[in-house]
Amino acid sequence: MKSIILSKKFFAAVVIIFFASSILLYGDIDGRTGRTLKTSTSGCSCHGSINSGVTVTITGPDTVNTGQTQQYTLTVTNAGKTGMGLDIATRLGSLGVVSNTTHLSNGELTHNNNITMTNGTASINFNYTAPGTGGTDTLWAVGLAGNSQSNTGGDAWNNAVNKRIIIRSTVGIEPSISPAEYRISENYPNPFNPTTNIDISLAKQTDVNITVYDITGGEIYTLANRTMNAGDHTFTWNAITNSGADAISGIYFMKVNIGGNTITKKMILVK
Repeated sequence: MKSIILSKKFFAAVVIIFFASSILLYGDIDGRTGRTLKTSTSGCSCHGSINSGVTVTITGPDTVNTGQTQQYTLTVTNAGKTGMGLDIATRLGSLGVVSNTTHLSNGELTHNNNITMTNGTASINFNYTAPGTGGTDTLWAVGLAGNSQSNTGGDAWNNAVNKRIIIRSTVGIEPSISPAEYRISENYPNPFNPTTNIDISLAKQTDVNITVYDITGGEIYTLANRTMNAGDHTFTWNAITNSGADAISGIYFMKVNIGGNTITKKMILVK
């Protein structure tokens, strides 16, 4: 009887050790939050020390209007690595999922599973929505470059350079350019499949924002959000590659803001 009891205890111990090992190997499949410089200096410490060979960058607009949503990109690069992990945080605004490889947790964006790298590089898009008051905000990120294994061997990580965003309040702002100083064409062709164009002519250097929305008012893609020089400019929206998903037939809107003046164009996608 004693030997049977000992055997059961041994079996239970083996099960516990195996289960604990599984947690160690696979517990981070869903990513972790709280690892950026917003809250921690240790980063992805379970994957070793910070590694300057990993490049982590955040790209996107430097200026966003209050309450506006813009798309940003996080890129992780490390030669020879095959898998990417991430954690993105913001101070005042809010983050939104664009890619089906990520999810929100505790207000931060992290990976669902290992994100495949190509030639040592992987990128994901995400949305940032500015707060309702003007000022400045910050995006933080940490990126992991791994070997797509179920352990931490050979992994490397680094922090991104913090992305500072100017939040511009639109309350009380007068247009900086008169309608006589710019021209906006109708989008062409219209109806279209899958691309449509719009021409803008500027008499002087001006801030330009062009954003595409679906019929529900959901933001799909930002064609431009920058200061542009005087002259003629053409912008093209591809409803397939610039929609985050394969856009369906129907009505879309292109909102054009030039120097504080806003015009909305109706577009029809026919597939």
